Amino acid sequence: MTRNEAAVECVTALGAAERYVPAMSEQSDEIKSGSLPESPDTGGQPVRRGPPPNPLYHPLFLPILLVVFTLWFGFDAFLTSDPEMAQHQTFNRIMYLVMQPICFRTVPRGISEFLEDQEAAGRSQGSAT
Repeated sequence: MTRNEAAVECVTALGAAERYVPAMSEQSDEIKSGSLPESPDTGGQPVRRGPPPNPLYHPLFLPILLVVFTLWFGFDAFLTSDPEMAQHQTFNRIMYLVMQPICFRTVPRGISEFLEDQEAAGRSQGSAT
């Protein structure tokens, strides 16, 4: 890809972003005024417009990520037979011992937040019908 093609691609992406940003500001104005359009398919509920929710905000994202890192550090610290990892063994053991209590604290909290979110969603759907 030449430099000119990259510049054209960048300008095109910026133009698309500029078109998207006013739509978001219009949406926030509609939300503030409470005038979202209603859909006959959803039983008079407001139509959700805009981008989908960010998966990084899921209550189980961080606990799962921490468990994966803890397992990785534990494997590299105690189970691997790779001679190149021997020089990193102390680091992996320390990180395993640091990550383990963090996981024990965040996993139950993440599960309870997930269950609370599911219960709240169930209650909101139950009251909408």
